[in-house]
Amino acid sequence: MWLTVRFLVCAAIALATQMPTAFASHTPATDKSFAALMPSVGSFATDTTHDGTFGARQVFSGDLSPFTQWTRMESRARVEQANAQTVCDPDTTGLCTPREWLQLLDQMQGKSVAEKLEIANEAMNRRPYVPTQQNWHRAMYWESPFQFLRVGGQCQDYAIAKYELLREAGLPAEQLQMVVLFDAATGADHAVLVAYVDDQALVLDNLRPKIVSANEVDDYRPYYAINETGWWRYVGGHAMTLAVAYSAR
Repeated sequence: MWLTVRFLVCAAIALATQMPTAFASHTPATDKSFAALMPSVGSFATDTTHDGTFGARQVFSGDLSPFTQWTRMESRARVEQANAQTVCDPDTTGLCTPREWLQLLDQMQGKSVAEKLEIANEAMNRRPYVPTQQNWHRAMYWESPFQFLRVGGQCQDYAIAKYELLREAGLPAEQLQMVVLFDAATGADHAVLVAYVDDQALVLDNLRPKIVSANEVDDYRPYYAINETGWWRYVGGHAMTLAVAYSAR
C-alpha cells in the first residue's frame, strides 16, 4: 500500500517542465509545449553508448534550457555548497553542510564504484518520503541534496541526492543519469538514478531496497534521462512516446 502511494505521488514529476493538456492529471502544464521539449529526432545527436536501457535507444541534446527544475536545482545546490560555513545536523537550516553528507563522503573514501553506489542508495533510501506539495506547497519543486536531507522528498529528490553525492564522491557525470519514466504496472510516473558500470545499467530506485540491473525491470517505460551535461530522449522499443503517453494518462 505504501509503495503504491509513493508511485501515485511521483506522478507529479513526469517531464519536469512542461506537458500538454492531456497530461494534466499527472503534472501541471507550463508555458512550454511538449513539442518544444521533444523536437524531432533529427535535431538530436545519436548516442549509442547506452542504447538498450529500459528497452529503448537514446539520442542526446546538450540544451538543458527547457529543464528549469533541473537547472535551478543545480544552481541552488552549488550556492549551498559554496556558502556552507559550518557542519550541522541534517534537519538544521542555514549556511551549513549536513553532517550526514560529510560522513557519507568519508565512508566512500577508497571504496569501489559498486560500494559507493550501495552506500548512496541505502543512505538516501532511508530518508522519509514527503510529497512536494507538503514540503513546498506547490506541485513542482526539485530539491537540492541538502534540502532533501533536511525535509525528505519524493522520487526525483531521491535520485538527485544520489546523483550529487556520487558526483562529489568522484564518479564522472557520464556514468550517471536521472531517468524520468512511466511505470506501466502502476500507471504512474517515476524517477530513478541509473549508473553505468562495466557496460551494465544499474537502477538506484527509492522503491527498491537493492540496486538492480535495468534488464531486470520490465515495467518501466522511459521518457528521458538527464544529467549536468545534457539530456537524452528515449526513442523506439519501450520508450514512452507521445501517443502512448496520451493513452496512459
